[in-house]
Amino acid sequence: MTKVTKHLISAVTLLLCIGFVIFSCAKLYIKQDFRQIYRGFNDSIHKNLYKEAFFKVHLKNGDVSLLSDWSLNAERDSILGNGKLFDFNRNELKEGPLVHNIDDIAIIETNQLEAIKSTDKDKISTLAVLTGVNLILDVACIANPKACFGSCPTFYTANSNSVHDAKAESFSSAISPALEKMDMDALNTQTGGGEFFLTMKNEAFETHMLNELVLTAIPKKSHEFVFHDRRYKFYKSDYTITPSSATVDGTDILCDISRMDDREFFSYTDKDDLTKKETIYLNFVGIQDQQQGLVINFRQSLLTTFLLYNGLSYMGDEVGDYFTKIETNTTVKNRLSNPFKLLGNIQLFVWDHNKDKWVFFDAIYETGPISKNLIIAPIPKTLAHNQEVKIKIELTKGLWRLDYLGLSAIREVSDVTKIRPSEVMEIQGVSGGLQRVLSDDENYLVSFPGNEFVFRFELPELRHQDAYELFLSSKGYYLEWIRANWLMDKNTSKLEKMLSNDPGTWKLLAKEYKVVEHQMERVFWNSKYGDIQ
Repeated sequence: MTKVTKHLISAVTLLLCIGFVIFSCAKLYIKQDFRQIYRGFNDSIHKNLYKEAFFKVHLKNGDVSLLSDWSLNAERDSILGNGKLFDFNRNELKEGPLVHNIDDIAIIETNQLEAIKSTDKDKISTLAVLTGVNLILDVACIANPKACFGSCPTFYTANSNSVHDAKAESFSSAISPALEKMDMDALNTQTGGGEFFLTMKNEAFETHMLNELVLTAIPKKSHEFVFHDRRYKFYKSDYTITPSSATVDGTDILCDISRMDDREFFSYTDKDDLTKKETIYLNFVGIQDQQQGLVINFRQSLLTTFLLYNGLSYMGDEVGDYFTKIETNTTVKNRLSNPFKLLGNIQLFVWDHNKDKWVFFDAIYETGPISKNLIIAPIPKTLAHNQEVKIKIELTKGLWRLDYLGLSAIREVSDVTKIRPSEVMEIQGVSGGLQRVLSDDENYLVSFPGNEFVFRFELPELRHQDAYELFLSSKGYYLEWIRANWLMDKNTSKLEKMLSNDPGTWKLLAKEYKVVEHQMERVFWNSKYGDIQ
């Protein structure tokens, strides 16, 4: 190769490198410039709106309209109003009279509570995220806003009036219409045939949408227990057995988990790692040769509440945009579960005496820090136990509060009666009629803070049994009210890192949670809606 050729190749290589650098810089500049332009478009529908009255309609195609006045048409299938319409990139498309079909709307965002509470606007309230509302909060809640009370519909029987005694907390993870779910709770309540009343309250700053309500009644003898597993299969038992020993890292916790009461076992989170695990070892002796199940009565700590409220605050004044993505983009919707998958569920293992090793047999998970979840995890019949059963439970430190752990010989139940409510009574609020909760359809009972409804159920007459054990199935979702002081914490970059399970971001979250962890329960229970009005 001649010197001229070598110099020519070097010159071309140098030019290509310079060109690549220039192209990269230009690409970065264009990207940053686009973000600035997009931010400018976005500001036209976001800037200072939480300080003024606003009504934004987020459409499924990405467009947004900002309406100065609006109303429902006579058929209540579309919104009429005057305002501005912006496209996906927030370019202004139109100004003046606008019409939007309800079916084309993903989310409505407003800070006008009274505008969505009237009885003829239920179509709107089922889609409306309240953003920037100024709420009357107690001092502790203002100082620690990520610990303020939050709850899906809470259900009570005649003998349970305090929120600490709530019998059920429904669909706690369903924070938008696209995440609507069915949830079953053991009411831990026995009753005879005839009338049974159940009270539903909205005790948080949220809008609740109840779609369907069903009571499952299992007839039983007075001495029998009835449990359900995570697949909603039912089992009967004649007794439960307390462990002969229960330890965590060599520490005895038997007194904490041996009875169903208000005494719970729980740990505090690791200061650097919210996902750090701990292991509980249980030992049961004198076990009969029947299928056994591990009985668990538990609830979550406030760690998931802290993470949810942080995520919402990071969205800031773009919360409506994010909720629109949840409704229209499956990938975005699925990413919301990443943090909770990272924290993990309660993993259950049993010792196989024949193979001398731990065998995984079930995993338990239930969102919600209020009512306790009483369920059973059946142990495979094929595992020999030789009158001794050893259980290992792996769970995330600081995520769970365990009230009871026991063992029970079980048999499957086939005598199951499903009962729908026969009447709804309005104590506070407007139900819209019983038909709204009778089936899984597009009708919802909409409940606002302070609302209270009583449902009456007619149970069949008992024959050859002493009582019914009751379980409540409820389907729906809820929409959080985005507090004005949350908007000040807007950080979409941190939100993306949190949802991507970025290690650095999660380490910071661990430190932030550690600062408030010890006072979370006190602030949470003292900031219930009814206590601060």
